[in-house]
Amino acid sequence: MPPKQTASASSKRSNPTSSKSSPRKKQKPSNTSKAKRLIKVQRSVWNSKDDWDQLVSDSALSTSSVSTRSPRLRGLPTLVKCAVNSISRGFKRLWEIDEGYSFNIAWDFLPPHLKSEVREMVFKWWGSFLTLKILSEVFLVPPHLYLPGELLPSIASANHLKVFIPAPETQAAYTSFTLKHASKATDVGIASVLYHLPNLQSVNLKGCSLASSRTVQTILKRCDGLKKINLKGTKVTEADLKALLDKFGKQLEVFKVDEDVFDDINNTFSSLPFPRITHLSLPGTLLNAPHQNPRYRSSLVGHPQPRATPAGSLIQWSTFDEVFPALTHLCLDGLLIPEDTTILLNSGIEKLDLGSGGPPVPIGSLIRLIESHKDTLKFLSIGHIRSKAASEAEFRRLGEVLGRCTKLEVFKFVTDQHGSRDAICDAGLSRFSNLVYSPGLTGSWSKSLKVLSLSVPQIIESSVFFPYDDGQSAQAEETSPLEHLELPSASIDNTQVFAVALSRFTKLRTLDLSWTTITDDDMKVILEACPLLSRVDLTSCRGIDVRHRRNIFKVKF
Repeated sequence: MPPKQTASASSKRSNPTSSKSSPRKKQKPSNTSKAKRLIKVQRSVWNSKDDWDQLVSDSALSTSSVSTRSPRLRGLPTLVKCAVNSISRGFKRLWEIDEGYSFNIAWDFLPPHLKSEVREMVFKWWGSFLTLKILSEVFLVPPHLYLPGELLPSIASANHLKVFIPAPETQAAYTSFTLKHASKATDVGIASVLYHLPNLQSVNLKGCSLASSRTVQTILKRCDGLKKINLKGTKVTEADLKALLDKFGKQLEVFKVDEDVFDDINNTFSSLPFPRITHLSLPGTLLNAPHQNPRYRSSLVGHPQPRATPAGSLIQWSTFDEVFPALTHLCLDGLLIPEDTTILLNSGIEKLDLGSGGPPVPIGSLIRLIESHKDTLKFLSIGHIRSKAASEAEFRRLGEVLGRCTKLEVFKFVTDQHGSRDAICDAGLSRFSNLVYSPGLTGSWSKSLKVLSLSVPQIIESSVFFPYDDGQSAQAEETSPLEHLELPSASIDNTQVFAVALSRFTKLRTLDLSWTTITDDDMKVILEACPLLSRVDLTSCRGIDVRHRRNIFKVKF
């Protein structure tokens, strides 16, 4: 080391003013440092461990907060059920041991009906793990070629479906084909699979948005025994539907389409009647006479105005029972009809689905329709209801008719949170919605209802969840069969009373209270009374501690 550097270093070590050898002199605080200390530090998520909970709790952020746990058994499981569950839950681990070699050997020994059960369970548990290769090599099990895109991401994103063409020796064994929500599957690709399945009786292409004329032409040429078809969410045209009805109309049992514009009813349904159709889904604007101005649809704001069906139309609401005499399940999503319209259906209707929200349905037409089928109706879904003058009497009348539906198992009354854009309709719903469902909840539904979904603009009174007290203690103590309750964004008058009311729903399995004012104390009461609950949605419930919303089953109250 050079001498100058050594001297310098030694002088620093012997310097009496060095910071190591003597303490620093205290300096007077400057005006700047005084000002800094006077500034109040704002509390944030960075300087307080509790602020994050408070921030999220007080914010309007709507992050999904769903608590789940394994569903409780409905009864003593059989040995077969236990085996199916064991195989399904352990599938991924079994497959990764030797890339599926051992699993395939064991798979060959399973009978076909157990293969179908295992397949459905594996799809639910490990759908994101299953590739197209695994699906095509293992899970093509006749007689049902089952590919649900809502459970299998690989199907939802698949462009080509050639790998799902079954081996020639098994093609004749397939009688059912389900390809749902495969939004990227091409029309040609779907048609190529259908071409190799000549004995199909059921085709479900719901949500295959690219399926079009090529698919329909293949069905017409190859599937002579077709009885069931679902084309919801496809690009099938009115001409394609006419061709299907002309060839298969007399033998079809299920026919489902939506969002199709029917401009020529008489031509499309010229092969009527359709004597075997039991399950029918059509757009609710089916018989609404098309507007003459082509610019009308593009300039429309809100729901279109209902217009009477032309007198020359082959199908009329008053003769619907003659065109479809065997109906048991009817879906008319977005029903659009004028006042004083009567829809005639033959007896035996079990399901009536008018969809959620949608155009206002005249309450008089709805009353007449439900009253004709109150003895058989098991499923009812309604949206906006319109009374001419927001009449309390008409809403009360509808509630009385619904209260006499003693077999009703599913009831959905879901309106649009932003309103119907009809002042009279919105005024009636905001004042008298409770009159629609209250008589049934406090009366006959207590013995039959399993699913209840309410989303209405009126405050929900907690008292409607108590049985009607008519002096008979046996009825008041009877356990409700309700298993699924959905009250998203509901305004509940008293959550404490509501929690106590739910204590009689001991069979409840799923509960949606998102965007409500339910509290931790209320949930404690509900969880103690409903031991079968396996799914609770508490999204944006500010009365629930943010740390509890996704783990409500693990909270130690």
